[in-house]
Order: sequence, then structure tokens, then C-alpha cells
Amino acid sequence: MRKVISVLVFWGVLSGVSLALAVDVNDLIFKASDLHYQGKLEEAEKIFLKVIQIDPKNEFALNQLGLLCAKRKKFSLAYKYFKRVVEISPDNTFARIWIGVLLLKNDKSRQAMQEFESVLKIDPYNANAYYFIGVIYGVEHNLKQSIIFLRKAQKVGSDDPETHYRLANAFLGLDMVYNAELELKRALALNPKHIKSLNVLGWVYFNQGKVDVAIAIWKKALRINTRDSEARHNLAKVYNELALRAYNRGDIIKAVEWWKKTLLFEPRNKSARYYLRKIKKR
Repeated sequence: MRKVISVLVFWGVLSGVSLALAVDVNDLIFKASDLHYQGKLEEAEKIFLKVIQIDPKNEFALNQLGLLCAKRKKFSLAYKYFKRVVEISPDNTFARIWIGVLLLKNDKSRQAMQEFESVLKIDPYNANAYYFIGVIYGVEHNLKQSIIFLRKAQKVGSDDPETHYRLANAFLGLDMVYNAELELKRALALNPKHIKSLNVLGWVYFNQGKVDVAIAIWKKALRINTRDSEARHNLAKVYNELALRAYNRGDIIKAVEWWKKTLLFEPRNKSARYYLRKIKKR
């Protein structure tokens, strides 16, 4: 009877230790997650490292360490953490998506494609996998396939500005301007400050002859982000073109006005500086 009691006491102690460890791990995870949310990445990383010291196969902690490393641009280490997750749990789609993203970053698009396709075998409704496959096809100029996969991403729940923006670029590549315009407007309906969409939409209108509308859109992009180099370049390019047209038809006053505006957005624009010097010497 004493032996039975001793064994029960022993297992009770072990259970108590296991429970204490579980509580400690959960407390650490909660604390680290809160720090991550606050943007205190280094502090969060240190605590998640403590978690995997206690529980080396904790998938959540390993994924979070991968994510934290990626945010801090420690991409090789991030890749290792996500690979460890997949070794522990091959069906972990979060880790597989990130492995694919990191492979894309290293220009390994074929390997990334395989990773995203693996995700779809596990989860046929994974919007991220469809989206990134669409992106790969877009980069490869396989625009029809890009549209197919980006549409699939939308269908399963990826109705976000970036997907619409990617679709718009694919449609433009196929000279389907009306469809592209619709997608850009949808992106901006979701996020009116999506500058990439504003920059492309400006060119859609410019090519339709709506120059004033295009200029207004690029100026709006600059109001959102005064440092956006693409919007500045677009405005400088268009003002320079307007100046050349005015110069060639003999309207020197208007040409000077446009070239001065060109230099407002691109102070080193060679064409504007050359013609302004040439006019000044007359």
C-alpha cells in the first residue's frame, strides 16, 4: 500500500511540474505576443527564445521568431525558423507561405512556386498561396495565368488593394485598359492612400488624353507621401512633355512655365535645364 501511495505522490509531483511548465510557457507566449504587438521586436524575440528553450517544438513560438527575424531583416535566420516548423509539422501553412516569400526574395521563384503549390494541396482555399503564385506569373509575364490565380485569391478572400493592383498591371500588360482601370479604382476604394495604384491610374488617364486628371492624381499621391519618387518623376515627365509641345509650336512663355514646374518635382531634369538655359541666351 505504501508503494502505491509513493507512486501516486511521485506522479502527482511530475504532473504538478508539467502543469507549472505549461503555465510558464503560456505566460511567456502571452507576454512576448503583447510586446510584438507593441512593436518591441527585440524584447519579444528574447522571450520567444526562452519559450523554445523550454519547449523546442512549440510551433507558435518558432513561427513568431521567424516573423520577428523577417521584420528585423534577419532573413536567413527567419528561413531557418520556418523550416524547423515545417520539419515538426509539414501541414503548417503559415510557415510554408513565409518560406515561399523568403525564397521569392532570393529570386528563387521556382522553389517558391513549389512551396505555394504545397500549401494549396494542404489548404485549397489559401488566398496567400493563390496571390503569390499570381505574382510569380506576373513577374514572368505570363499575364493570363497571373490573372487566373489573382482572381482565385480574391474568390477565397483576398479582397485587398495589393491584389487589385497586381490584377490591374496584368490587365494593362494585355492591353485591357478598362479592366485595369476598374481594378485600380477597387484598390483605391479599399485604401484611398494606396500610392502605387494612384501612380498607375494617373498613366491610365494620361494615355486617354485626360492630362489634368492625371496630374491631379499624382499630386494627390504626393500629398499622401511627399517623398514618393515615382509620383515626382511622373509629374516631371509630363510637365517636360507639355513644355516640349509648347516649345515646338512656338509658345515659349508656356514652355518656360512647364519647365519650371518640371524642375519643382525633379530639380536635376536635364531636358528642362537645357531648354531654360537655351531660352535665356536668346
